Amino acid sequence: MSVQVVDYLAEDAAKLFVESLHNTGFGVLKNHPIQQELVESIYSDWLAFFNSEEKHDYAFDTTKQDGYFSPDVSETAKGHSKKDIKEYFHVYPWGRIPPQLKENILKYYVIASDLAAELLDWVEEYSPADIAAHYSESLSKMIMDTPNTLLRVLHYPPFTGKEEAGAIRAAAHEDINLLTILP
Repeated sequence: MSVQVVDYLAEDAAKLFVESLHNTGFGVLKNHPIQQELVESIYSDWLAFFNSEEKHDYAFDTTKQDGYFSPDVSETAKGHSKKDIKEYFHVYPWGRIPPQLKENILKYYVIASDLAAELLDWVEEYSPADIAAHYSESLSKMIMDTPNTLLRVLHYPPFTGKEEAGAIRAAAHEDINLLTILP
């Protein structure tokens, strides 16, 4: 499978990106609006958080599903019996976020959400007519002002040698979202 790298700034970016999604299930964008410096800063700052004991102060809320998910409560991919060896933090604008991490992660959240809305417009524009006829509203409006768009910050901790036999970092899985944006 060959995933096409699409230049976000190209005139035919929308068409090429959606063709890639249709043909492979994936799309890769270069020259997109998410600054690499911001991504690197987030990686560095959140790594320090995951390496600290402070993470336990933000243990996930079972009702709101925000906060820190330890490897003990990590997910098990559909069709697998072992939990993934990972930890993560669910970020929502209304949720609990460590103060020292809040500014950059919410900046990223806004930029990524805006990009997601644009990509959804692209998908809608190039959807086959028989599919588009069933949209109840424009795809980008479906996520506009929603309080529940999830940003997940993932961390794969170093192996300790005490991992459960047969467990892996992240088992093969399907995303349940229409689009998942990875930096």
